[in-house]
Amino acid sequence: MKLPFTISIDKHLLYWICQFSFWGFVGIFTILTEVLQEQAIDFPLVIDTAFTMGGLMLVSHLYRYVILKNNWLKLLFFKLLIRIVLSTIIISIIATPINLISIFIFRKDSYSLDSSAIIQNVIVLMIFYFFWGLGYFLYHYVSNYNRNLKWEALINEFELNQLKSQLNPHFIFNALNSVRALIDENPNKAKESINQLSNILRNSMMMDRKKVIPFNEELAIVQDYLALESTRYEERLSVKYNIDEHSPLYKVPPMMIQTLVENGIKHGIAKLKNGGEIDIETLIKNDCLVLSIRNTGKYEPKMERKEGYGLKSTRQRLDLLYHQKAKFSISNDINSKVLTELIIPKWDESDLVVAQGD
Repeated sequence: MKLPFTISIDKHLLYWICQFSFWGFVGIFTILTEVLQEQAIDFPLVIDTAFTMGGLMLVSHLYRYVILKNNWLKLLFFKLLIRIVLSTIIISIIATPINLISIFIFRKDSYSLDSSAIIQNVIVLMIFYFFWGLGYFLYHYVSNYNRNLKWEALINEFELNQLKSQLNPHFIFNALNSVRALIDENPNKAKESINQLSNILRNSMMMDRKKVIPFNEELAIVQDYLALESTRYEERLSVKYNIDEHSPLYKVPPMMIQTLVENGIKHGIAKLKNGGEIDIETLIKNDCLVLSIRNTGKYEPKMERKEGYGLKSTRQRLDLLYHQKAKFSISNDINSKVLTELIIPKWDESDLVVAQGD
């Protein structure tokens, strides 16, 4: 059953909601413990607890920074367990002065520096930080598991829709017809076209094995695809490239650019009597790869809802791989052209993990 609406919470906001909720609960638990020990709830107790919880939350935030900085979320269970145990002990010792200073400032009558009180404080903090770490790592484990399930489901959906979208029978049929026509008049061109079609088919089958590939590899697929389409459309299709020399430093999801180029031809140029032009341009901006695809035609949002599986797939894949770091847009541009734009950050193997929860 589909819900009539979905609630989407920014990962950073969710993180801070969880932080305040956890340490707020710990603060309430601490006050109730004092009450059970026949300690009256007064202003010094409340302000001392609030100050302490703020300090402990700050330490947990620094702890999270260490986790992400050192890619602990990617470690195997045994190595991760050792780090959790050691780090819990260390941060509990580091955080102990916060509690002692707070008691000294706000409740001097309860202040004690004897060894048993300090040890007891460290043990209590170890329990708190153990449950904090347990919740943090469990959240990421479940998030990673769900994200992998979504990725696998998307790949399966992509494979099921390939015949309707990327490498549909019509494309293969048209490509083979073009090759057949070339066999007698230009055998070398026919051989080259067969190689191009073979490259496209091979790369489409490799898609589910890699989340991203070097930009140059994807560009080669696009060039093969456009070369085949140029054979079919002849003078009705004009192709221009303006590729930034630093583009090969970036990686992109496989078959994504080819999907967008095909979308431009299928919904734009193919419908025009005189054909049109495909312009592919890249530039590096703010340490991101900005890819612009312009095709002759007109963008109609209602057509995307009816036939635009490729665009839907593009948005889903970008969201799964980069979360909110990558951007995708399509709109009508000047000179009767449609502009499709991708903004992709540099790929790091930890990106998929970090993007999931912060």
